[in-house]
Amino acid sequence: MMRKTSLLFVISLAVALPLSAQGYFQVTQGAVRAAVPPLAGARPATEFYAYDGGQSRSGNELAETRNLVLFLYREPTTQNLFLFFILNKAGTGTGGNARLTLRGVPAGADFVVKDDTGIPFLAFFLPELNDEYVRTNDEFQVLWTWGDGSTDGGVLGPLPEEFRITLVPGATSGVSRIVFKSGNINVPTRLELNTTETIVIEGMRNQPPTARLVVTPAAPRARQQVTFDASGSTDPDGRIVRYKWDFNGDGVVDLESTEPRVQYAYLAGGTYTVRLTVVDNVGMEGTFALPIVVSALTATAVRSISTTTALPGYTFRVQVRIYTDQDLVGAGLDENPPVGWEITPVQNGGAVFHRPEVQWVFLEPIKAGTERIIIYDVTVPKVELLASIRLPQQFCITGTFQAKVPDFEFEVAGESCFLVNDCLSVLEAVAHLVPASRPGEEDRVDLRLSEAITTEQLARAVELWRTDRPVVKTCGERIDLHTLKLIAAYAVSCISIDQPLPAMPTPNLQARRWIITPIPCEGVVIGFYDSAGNVVGNKFTVKVEITTDRDVYGVGLDEDLPVGWRVTPIQNDGFTYKPGVDQWAFPGLLKAGQTKTIIYQVEVPPTVTVESTPPDPCKVLSRAMIAGRADSGHPCIEVEVTGANRVDLTDCLNVIVAISRWDVARDTIDLSLSDKITFPQVQRAIAFWLEGTKVPRACAPGIVDYETMKTIIALWLTGTPICEVLPGRAPGICDR
Repeated sequence: MMRKTSLLFVISLAVALPLSAQGYFQVTQGAVRAAVPPLAGARPATEFYAYDGGQSRSGNELAETRNLVLFLYREPTTQNLFLFFILNKAGTGTGGNARLTLRGVPAGADFVVKDDTGIPFLAFFLPELNDEYVRTNDEFQVLWTWGDGSTDGGVLGPLPEEFRITLVPGATSGVSRIVFKSGNINVPTRLELNTTETIVIEGMRNQPPTARLVVTPAAPRARQQVTFDASGSTDPDGRIVRYKWDFNGDGVVDLESTEPRVQYAYLAGGTYTVRLTVVDNVGMEGTFALPIVVSALTATAVRSISTTTALPGYTFRVQVRIYTDQDLVGAGLDENPPVGWEITPVQNGGAVFHRPEVQWVFLEPIKAGTERIIIYDVTVPKVELLASIRLPQQFCITGTFQAKVPDFEFEVAGESCFLVNDCLSVLEAVAHLVPASRPGEEDRVDLRLSEAITTEQLARAVELWRTDRPVVKTCGERIDLHTLKLIAAYAVSCISIDQPLPAMPTPNLQARRWIITPIPCEGVVIGFYDSAGNVVGNKFTVKVEITTDRDVYGVGLDEDLPVGWRVTPIQNDGFTYKPGVDQWAFPGLLKAGQTKTIIYQVEVPPTVTVESTPPDPCKVLSRAMIAGRADSGHPCIEVEVTGANRVDLTDCLNVIVAISRWDVARDTIDLSLSDKITFPQVQRAIAFWLEGTKVPRACAPGIVDYETMKTIIALWLTGTPICEVLPGRAPGICDR
């Protein structure tokens, strides 16, 4: 196989050119951008790229094994500019191929060296080694193919001083990387590029500006004003007209200026990279990056406001906490509340207060590691003075904290804005509630209180919910179950209402109901009275157990019973019951694994109408349903109450049930008797059976027949309660 070797004649002589004639050249690939001054040699470009019996005459060896080497070359006499492509290095490496697309090739420029083309015998014997150069207008499609141990390439030119050629790499093999060489032809600078991204090669007459930067102080502290001075930046052939500042090195321009000096303060300590870009009068840019270490905060000033909503004519409280980690001299706080509002100092923290300007000045140094607290009250003008303002309206307090040594000034952080309205939200009103201390007094609101709900405020909220009374200063709003649970969550977690509740994992909240009727296998009976004429048999008991596998704040139970059924709580287990709506609220923390039990009695009105006796003896006469939901305030979870949910209603008794409740002495029904049949009751049942008479208050047909009599005797002899299956007997269809 014939080997091809690129010969590079490298002469150390370089012709000095005027700066304006040399121009400026750069290469860009992605985020990589670099200046690439042309190599200057002593031979024409076509002689500089040559072959000689397969042996390279290049002492500088610009070619590289398995790499594509690019460089700009300026001829010594004509000063013409050429772009060289050298693939692989003679005598080393393996064969390969490379396809490139060149776009934006200037008019008049062409490949003055086309390796392998015009060699018919080579194309005939080794067609795979014949290169291709296809031009369409300003675009070249180039394919180089070389054998093992050979080189390949070409020379494009002459190029004008101003050009922009885009090189798009295609399919390649045998090429590891692209290397662009520049500068001194004897010791060139190498710029490594990848073989996949587009490369832009540019020539410009204008020289880019050079950015220089001085930072004062060199070791700044957070929130301290830092001066950035770029006045040392220069432009060799023009003037700098614009400065772009990226103070934190995130690639986003934070400030543009026409002046070389700017100031900036870092809010937090850390290591940053300042990136300065200077732009000259023709749009050329130069960039300089400088790392800067900012020490931790010199001082902090954080404002808190006691309410998020204020009422006309009411006073709220503002607190500014000042902390410093180094001595401060000549410190001051300048607050800007709404104009004309009354300001009353409460605590000056050792500073002198100037009322007209709402300013505080510390006459003594503030020592490192100490905290100063300034507290003042703000009174909102009365409603008649706010008549020209449509409420609700947002107002803000701004301010700055300054010191002379060290010299800094920054905005007070923390809370600044609040709403002025005629009414408070329920949550806001409860957080500022002052419960009445004596009967006959009314609750009041004090907006100077913090927004953390206290135990006393929670207890008052529970009472207002239970009695369905409005909350003061809320324009008649009442506390519903959902809001009460939210109030409980804030109170128990000790979180201010202007802050989000802590994130908590989703719990598995469960609620299960049991129903205990006066006659277990019969349900609730209507129309029965005792000897004194009192209604009996129309009451039943409900038990609900609520549990969770994770902590939850504020739990509620909402039971939905038929209209007119009266509920009487028996056991609340820490819950508060609200009559009329049959709701229970637990204003506390239900811990993981803890179970709360609610027991209540339900009285069915004795006037409830019961359906007529159905033909199927297994069917109940009437059926009522109970639905319910249990939920928590935080995390917000709602679940249906599971378990028993129906109550059977009847106005007659099963024959066996009637016998078990038969008062033999008085010869009448007594529902208070037990579920076990006695011998006297068996004797009375035998009488009913022999006589064939109907058992009073028994459901139709209401007689003791042969099978029923045997069952009654068996229940008596075995001592089995009437609602249980006899020993050894499979459950009947009505038992299932």
